[in-house]
Amino acid sequence: MTQVRFLFDEDTANALIEGLLRREPAVDAVRVGQPGAPPRGTKDPELLLAAEAAGRTLVSNDRSTLPDHLADHFAGDHHTWGVILLRGGFPLGRYIEDLLMIWSATTAEEWQDRTDYIPY
Repeated sequence: MTQVRFLFDEDTANALIEGLLRREPAVDAVRVGQPGAPPRGTKDPELLLAAEAAGRTLVSNDRSTLPDHLADHFAGDHHTWGVILLRGGFPLGRYIEDLLMIWSATTAEEWQDRTDYIPY
């Protein structure tokens, strides 16, 4: 069983990723534009392909267009290692707690082709 590895889209606040890694440095998390991640400006369809190829769970604020791109991704016979969409209006600490729970209590295999919103 494989540990969940996160890929954050470029619209995700740096403070979220920094806070997550401060709480648990062992979390494998990269943000678009960082080494080991797709470059800034990568469009959602390519981002989904990159996350799939890298075995990473995509974390995004994009609740408006990403679900449509995700449907196209699946229609093209592709898969995901999970997509997590961040609900708006919650304190940063709440997102960090939920992501830590996902990282510590689930496996990457449990997230295959799963899409969920946090906070729950």
